[in-house]
Amino acid sequence: MPKYNKRKKGGSKVIDYSSRNLRPKTFYAKFTRNRNGSFELARVNVLDVKNQFATSIRRADKRDFTRALRNNEIVVS
Repeated sequence: MPKYNKRKKGGSKVIDYSSRNLRPKTFYAKFTRNRNGSFELARVNVLDVKNQFATSIRRADKRDFTRALRNNEIVVS
């Protein structure tokens, strides 16, 4: 019986927000506004473009996303 290599699932890639020569990335972020006026980030997804025909959506790290958003490394449009 052949043995198959099992891939470990989980663990997202870290997105480097500081490099300016990267391909532009599209993020899907779900914010919830609380009654006291503060915002809570529920989830962050990023659209990975592999080539002109293949794309995929994967989860991104909320903590890294909010840090980059706070440090003006992400432009909101």
